[in-house]
Amino acid sequence: MRAIFPMFAALSAAVIVALGVACSSFDQNAVTEVTGPDYGEFSITNSIGADGATNAGVDAVLEQRCASLDCHGQMGRALRLFSQSGLRLISQDAANVPGGAPTTQTELVANYQAVIGLQPELMTEVVQGNEPPTALLLLRKPLQLERHKGGQVIVPGSNAYDCIVSWLGGPSNFSERACALALTSP
Repeated sequence: MRAIFPMFAALSAAVIVALGVACSSFDQNAVTEVTGPDYGEFSITNSIGADGATNAGVDAVLEQRCASLDCHGQMGRALRLFSQSGLRLISQDAANVPGGAPTTQTELVANYQAVIGLQPELMTEVVQGNEPPTALLLLRKPLQLERHKGGQVIVPGSNAYDCIVSWLGGPSNFSERACALALTSP
């Protein structure tokens, strides 16, 4: 027993020194550059366009499918979403309660940041075309490619899928129409 203690103490000391060296090289001023998809396409509010067609962005689809109070409309979720009918940011506006005023610009920005911030480095790789959109948890979980407490809420080839994938593909690929249709189809 006595022979084990010095060996354990020496091993513990070595681990502490190794961790100290590893942690001392951390640069607290380093910045990770994140390239995200277009915020304007994300935040298009559900409206009727000049041609009479419904317009919608990615946020509207995510709000409808994912932002209820029992899903991603909770403060404790890694992907936390604010919405008109779910979680609201605290505001001086008395109408800013679930079921009240439409999603505010501040809430739209928070939703965009939550989506981009879920996997920032991987999001950059997807937007730059180095990884497929399905590499992101944003799609993997609702497609049920990974365990998702809410089950499969997006089907490959559906309007919701096309909306998100087209947004990730850049402005020349974005399908506002798929986003609008996703609000009326399963």
